[in-house]
Amino acid sequence: MMGYPLTLVDPDMRAVVVGGGAVAARKVRGLIEAGARVTVIAPQLVRELHDLARESRITVVPRVYQDGDLRDAHLVIAATDEPHVNHAVYAEARARGILVNVVDDPAHCTFHVPALVRRGDIAIAISTGGASPALAKHLRLQIEKLIGEEYAQLAALLAELRPRVQARVARELREVLWQALIDAALPLLREGRAAEAHARAEIIVTEYAIRSRTVGQ
Repeated sequence: MMGYPLTLVDPDMRAVVVGGGAVAARKVRGLIEAGARVTVIAPQLVRELHDLARESRITVVPRVYQDGDLRDAHLVIAATDEPHVNHAVYAEARARGILVNVVDDPAHCTFHVPALVRRGDIAIAISTGGASPALAKHLRLQIEKLIGEEYAQLAALLAELRPRVQARVARELREVLWQALIDAALPLLREGRAAEAHARAEIIVTEYAIRSRTVGQ
């Protein structure tokens, strides 16, 4: 079944991860990167989770999962080695209307976690709908070869210019302007010529701002 892709941006997102092993740690890392407030429920933790708890980056409930543990959660991941525990987590999450993912069990998921390529503010998600995580990983590695750090720099540059473009450039010129900026700046950034890319972008924005004065006249 084709899913509906989305990016969760709730600054107060509360996530619960049930399980304390290496897979759980990997899921926790992604949630922290997304800004979620993470609670881990597990009687034992791998070192990485111990370290995150010591740094107060996650909350730990040091015991096995109990019914009711998901009461305040917005999103849940079950990552234990016990199918009956994972299925109990799934059942509670469904009863409460909470998004839930049971690792390596597509039939007990209301969302799938895509493979991600991150470059600064850019996030490229690859999903096979749970059909093949191995294929998703393969595609991620291929995309990582194509999309370098220059794209993170480009995104930062465009974000910096955006308020000025919206204030000074006519709406009907903006699509062409953004493409002109990308075409001009990306090759320079790829060659490590960031100062030149910024200077060229400034010239282009100024040119389009001048053109905007005659639009609609």
